[in-house]
Amino acid sequence: MKAVGTRQRLDRLATLMNVPRVGVPPGRDIGVDALRGLAILLVVLGHALSAAQNLLVTPATDPRYYLHSFLYTFHMPLFMFVGGYVLYGRRFRVRDRAIRLLVPFFAWIPIYFLVNRYILHWPAQFLHTLKQTILEPGFGLWFLPTLFLCSLLLIPVRHIEKRGRWLGIAYLVVAFVAVNLLPWEQLGLMQVKYFFFYFALGYLAARYRPALDRLDRKRVNAALLGAAALFLALFSLLQYVHRNAPYTFPFSLYDLFETPAVYLTRYAMAVLGIVFAIGLVRLMGTGTVRRAFAWLGLVTMDIYVSHGLFVELTLGAGWIAVSISFLSGVFLPLALSLLVLRQFSATALVFLGIRPGSRVPGTAPGGGA
Repeated sequence: MKAVGTRQRLDRLATLMNVPRVGVPPGRDIGVDALRGLAILLVVLGHALSAAQNLLVTPATDPRYYLHSFLYTFHMPLFMFVGGYVLYGRRFRVRDRAIRLLVPFFAWIPIYFLVNRYILHWPAQFLHTLKQTILEPGFGLWFLPTLFLCSLLLIPVRHIEKRGRWLGIAYLVVAFVAVNLLPWEQLGLMQVKYFFFYFALGYLAARYRPALDRLDRKRVNAALLGAAALFLALFSLLQYVHRNAPYTFPFSLYDLFETPAVYLTRYAMAVLGIVFAIGLVRLMGTGTVRRAFAWLGLVTMDIYVSHGLFVELTLGAGWIAVSISFLSGVFLPLALSLLVLRQFSATALVFLGIRPGSRVPGTAPGGGA
């Protein structure tokens, strides 16, 4: 009874402070939230490594370079995979997605400019920063408009699938190819050319989840273990022979004809990395560790939008600097969000894309509520 009372008090406190709770609403997939929580930690770690170490002059044999290359092989494809997964079966309005993803994207541009210009003393001009953020691949909070555009591409599939499931798959393939063949690369389209593949893959994984759940659990675990071992072995081999290129960007279907081995390796390694991450989440079981990652999955937007500012807070050198940068990039954005941004409807809307009345469940850049 005492434990129940404590849990109820914590629930009331969470509601009062607009803090998301794991498993709310009932039936929410905790495993998917945990996967998203793992993804945001990998993103912050990757940026912490960059902030603490000049990787441009770091030898490829350095463990920090190795880890950074490892993360960039699959961590953003993993985010896009989850984004497509959670949208399966959901009806969403374009206006709601724009509020959720585009409003924070534009709201944080002046914040990042002011911090970079007047605190970190970067020689940046606002109009140039605005142009870069909106037009250039991989700059600023690029993931948010990319996810928005991928969501728009997903709208027709729901209507097409009514005429046949295979037609839905055909549409996703055609959409991926068509976007890649467009000669335009601005406004986030370059990122969509690469990442829509993983977004669509996540959508298909959700569609066929019931069939996957009917498979023998031991065989599924064995397959995940085999895929994880293959991923680690291939990554080590490619890294050793200097054939791993996770930083190559932009990256589109045109690369298939110019460098087919690089193109196919890039996609295959990212898919294996996603399977590797799924295996890690399954290893967490159903206890406290998975719930902790699942809670992080509910506040990935809170971490994502401002972690780029806080990972710059590094002290010391080597792994100490990486650790401080990583911890700053996780806990300081959470403190800012939970203590300030989520406490006011206006700041929750502008900086987190959370509309009044929906702050407790929370959503994340990996997908929906």
